[in-house]
Amino acid sequence: MKELIHANPDLLITVVGIGGCGCNTVNMLYENNLASSVNLIAINTDLAALNSLQVENKILIGEDLTKGYGAGSNPDVGLKAAQESEGLLLNAIKGSDIIIITAGFGGGTGTGASPLVARIARELNINCLAIVTLPFESEGELRMDFALQGIAEIKAPIHAYITLSNDLLLKGLGESVGLFSAFNQSNEVLKNLLVSLVQMLTETGYVNVDKNDFSSILSYEGESILGVGKADSEELAYEALDQALNNPLVSIANIDTAKGIIFQLFCKSEPKLSTYNGLIDHIREKITNKSVLIVPGVTLDPNLSSEIEILIVASGIDSNVDKQINTEASTSIKEDYLDESLTFIDLNEEVDTDIPAITRKLMANRALDINNI
Repeated sequence: MKELIHANPDLLITVVGIGGCGCNTVNMLYENNLASSVNLIAINTDLAALNSLQVENKILIGEDLTKGYGAGSNPDVGLKAAQESEGLLLNAIKGSDIIIITAGFGGGTGTGASPLVARIARELNINCLAIVTLPFESEGELRMDFALQGIAEIKAPIHAYITLSNDLLLKGLGESVGLFSAFNQSNEVLKNLLVSLVQMLTETGYVNVDKNDFSSILSYEGESILGVGKADSEELAYEALDQALNNPLVSIANIDTAKGIIFQLFCKSEPKLSTYNGLIDHIREKITNKSVLIVPGVTLDPNLSSEIEILIVASGIDSNVDKQINTEASTSIKEDYLDESLTFIDLNEEVDTDIPAITRKLMANRALDINNI
């Protein structure tokens, strides 16, 4: 109990970036020195894009099919490229304990190849989590259709998946935000999520969340959410928890129906017992499923950038549960995520529950915009 933190050398986490967006993400993680604790792999059909990365492990898929010139925004080409290089993909991920796939859906390589990588992981009996971003609405309906196709195809082989929306981030940043600033904000949110998740799994603290705990949480079927919150003092710990529970990219998913939750508390110094218990009680108050499994973890890290950091991983979220309709309701997002608030709108209508909640929400927003013209 007197030890602070030590690395877990027996756990191999592989973060696989697929396509342009996914490769940029793993390259960002490399620049943040995560290569020392996880296995980073960049997978693409675009040779020039791969060569521009600092990540050491790079795989060009579909070399005979695409000649290294990309998938041409066609998911079918992305899939065929992955099938051509299936042996390379299998050798790259085998031996991993946990695989995290990150990709942008709506294009060719990420959308087409990610489901095959997930299937390979499933066949190897490796726990696999996918974190995928949805295209901006301005990119057109075809790319959103491709994204929905990719989500439908990855749902079967993946253990859990999380969808992130750049459009929701844009709504919070406002119309005047610069293009690069918007992408940087999106990357920063994604980086914080992945860094905290990797830290939880690779470092051992006073109360530990291990691989089997993570596997148990991922085993619950349904949608998943992932959130991170930070605070500069223990007195603001509840604000950090609210930030984690209201991630601007994924907070549409209704956490109150979750079947499994990981609550990971990172602190610079020893927290009060009352704070620890109070935070867990606060989570339980939000959950209608009283038999929810909550796995807590506490890690002491004197090198944290903030005094308190909280990671929430929730799974088994039921999309079929009716939610209160309020077309004027808005959700305020803490400034650690965004500088402004986001507004989420529900429509009182039948929905296709095979479409992730976050995507249904975007489609509902689009419908409202059309009706108001």
